[in-house]
Amino acid sequence: MGTFFRKKTPDDIAQEEKLDKEKPKSNAEIKADRLKELDKELGIKRAKGGVARIPRKKGQPVGSKKHSDLYTDENPKGTIQGLKFKTETDAKKSVAKIRKSGKTRAHKIQAAVAMEQRAGVMGKASSAGVYRKFIDSTKRTKKFKGGLISGKPKLALRGF
Repeated sequence: MGTFFRKKTPDDIAQEEKLDKEKPKSNAEIKADRLKELDKELGIKRAKGGVARIPRKKGQPVGSKKHSDLYTDENPKGTIQGLKFKTETDAKKSVAKIRKSGKTRAHKIQAAVAMEQRAGVMGKASSAGVYRKFIDSTKRTKKFKGGLISGKPKLALRGF
């Protein structure tokens, strides 16, 4: 015995839409809706990842934590100049500049992370990959200097 399917009528479609609207929303959906409403009120625009860019308002102090921007540097004192991400070769040259900068390890990683994020947002996956490779290699270096590589003590590496 076969199953009989009939064509949906406009009344059937209207009934399904009504049922969809009546379904209770999950907490995540409710939070997302509230966030969208709040963003609309405050005039905040969110990027693809959902992270809001909050521009600095007129009269707001430069170092204020109440705004954020991926592309501006409000404290250029320690900035590593000339970093690019347009092409993969630009990214490689920039990583070389970061390595030679003489800044602290944390500062170098922070600069590379910012450039990786900028490249990622602009759709430059190969450039972002160059920065990610540098970040990961720097983290491995720290792990080695700290005495652990994949859970083995430093003495085991010396041949004892």
